[in-house]
Amino acid sequence: MNSDSFNEKFLDILVCPQTRKSLYYDKKNNCLSTRDGKLSYKIKNGIPKLIAEK
Repeated sequence: MNSDSFNEKFLDILVCPQTRKSLYYDKKNNCLSTRDGKLSYKIKNGIPKLIAEK
């Protein structure tokens, strides 16, 4: 894993700050998203920015 990669082990503890539901890692877009796709969070340098994108 390089320094820009998101460590998927964190998915066990991370939740959406707005809905409190689990997130999934979208490798193609390098972001975390809610299952319904309404909210997504960009990942930069392997760190998710848990501020909702509009």
